[in-house]
Amino acid sequence: MTAIAFKDAGSRALLVERGSGTRTRLRSLAFVLVLVVGAASRLAYVDRPMDDRTLAPWREADYVQIARNFYRDGLNIFYPRIDWRGDTPGYAEMEFPVVPWVGAMLYRAFGYHEPWLRIPSAIFGLLGLLVFMELSRRALPPAGALFATAAFALNPLLLYLGNAMQPDPLMLLLSLVAMALIWRWDEHPRYRTLLGAAATTGAAILAKSPAAYLGLVLAYVVVRKLGLRAFRDVRLYGAALLAVLPPLAWYIWAGRFWKIYGLSLGVSNESHFISWAMLFPPRFLYGILKWETLGVFTPAGWLLALAALRSPRARIERALVWYAAVLLFYLVTAGTSADSWSFYYHAVSTGPACLLMGAGVVAFAGGEVVPKGRARWLRWERWLGGVLATVTMVALIAANGILIHRRDSQPEYLNMRRCALQFARYVPETGLLVLNGGAMADEYGRPVAYNESMVFAWMDRKGFNYGQEELSPETLERIADRGGRYWMVQRRELQRDGLQRVAQKRYRLLAECEFGYSLYDLRPAAS
Repeated sequence: MTAIAFKDAGSRALLVERGSGTRTRLRSLAFVLVLVVGAASRLAYVDRPMDDRTLAPWREADYVQIARNFYRDGLNIFYPRIDWRGDTPGYAEMEFPVVPWVGAMLYRAFGYHEPWLRIPSAIFGLLGLLVFMELSRRALPPAGALFATAAFALNPLLLYLGNAMQPDPLMLLLSLVAMALIWRWDEHPRYRTLLGAAATTGAAILAKSPAAYLGLVLAYVVVRKLGLRAFRDVRLYGAALLAVLPPLAWYIWAGRFWKIYGLSLGVSNESHFISWAMLFPPRFLYGILKWETLGVFTPAGWLLALAALRSPRARIERALVWYAAVLLFYLVTAGTSADSWSFYYHAVSTGPACLLMGAGVVAFAGGEVVPKGRARWLRWERWLGGVLATVTMVALIAANGILIHRRDSQPEYLNMRRCALQFARYVPETGLLVLNGGAMADEYGRPVAYNESMVFAWMDRKGFNYGQEELSPETLERIADRGGRYWMVQRRELQRDGLQRVAQKRYRLLAECEFGYSLYDLRPAAS
């Protein structure tokens, strides 16, 4: 009997071991499959130039111009130049221009081919996916880590940015690396690890300023770990300076370009921060919640994240602190984060959101040991968790389809591009364009950036933007006195205040495009 019992126990142990090994191999295969799908999705459009198929055309057009100017006019990374420069040298205030500079280096090495500018973003996006997978495996049990990684791999905002000519993929990668180092220091508080976390935080802020939320996470972890001792440790102040000084020095340097030339890529010429006028009523909350729901969590994902609150504190504290820091950033910068155009800003919350959803999947699954009397309820709970997880993944895939359709269906940008390409032959390479840059104020009357740069990128010309509220014969004359000559204008713009009669009388019509634009020479018609 003893021998038989021993034999049976050994058989069960062997079966358990084999079953565990099988599950491990299947999960490893699933992780590989998720990585392959995520990589393929990020590389799908990497060979496309900057055209009308974009949801943030001004951003990509700016980077096309800056990379092109680095390539042609010199690789001094401290002097980024845009084309809507007017009669200035074109130096513009912006984040540290790593991506366009790397793009220019690729042009130098392999010849000018505009899609090369997507290569850095694609690489940064792929590396970010790998880093996040490791973060999720450190933070969650295998099933939760797999779901979190899959949600991250298929997130529509990350897939859009994964090959966009924008700085966001680099910022996201550096943010994930910084978070990994912060967690490592929390587990093993070595000073060199803290220095690495601080340096990577500073690099992320250099890549794009929204990464400043990392400072809150780092400060929280350090103070929670060390308590009041943190304020007496001189070395910690050194780490803080390492995170703050490099981006501060750069933004002070780049701010000079705004003060001298009035050119900025949305740093000083945009009303980012929340104001009293926005609080009554707080409509900005809807804007933030909209993008967090449509682009980050999905409705079912919110329920998974809510279920994660039942998890042990050790499992979700890091993700909660991470998301709280990002949410505080959204609230402080509600002048931007709540706007309808700022969907891609919400990519910074995908990391903690996916971890919280993964923790919710684990919470619904329950433990291996089922308490007596709860077996039936636990089956229903697991079923509900499986349904929510499935619905979340389906919603993310559907959101990708909607986003791709919206990206590729931009008739306004398509018509603008068609006309710009038709008009290019009428504008000499040294001729200066004059274009409407958009609204000069938001709904609260606060100043915003009004520089639409797409036509400059498509036509490869330089020139002026004016705000749509200031369009008048006097504005056009002032720009013409500064050298602006070739006025590309939508014909519907000419309907206001009798402007069409003035244009026909004063300026020479060079060309008309069937898609709604006209091109005028701002030199007096008699000359």
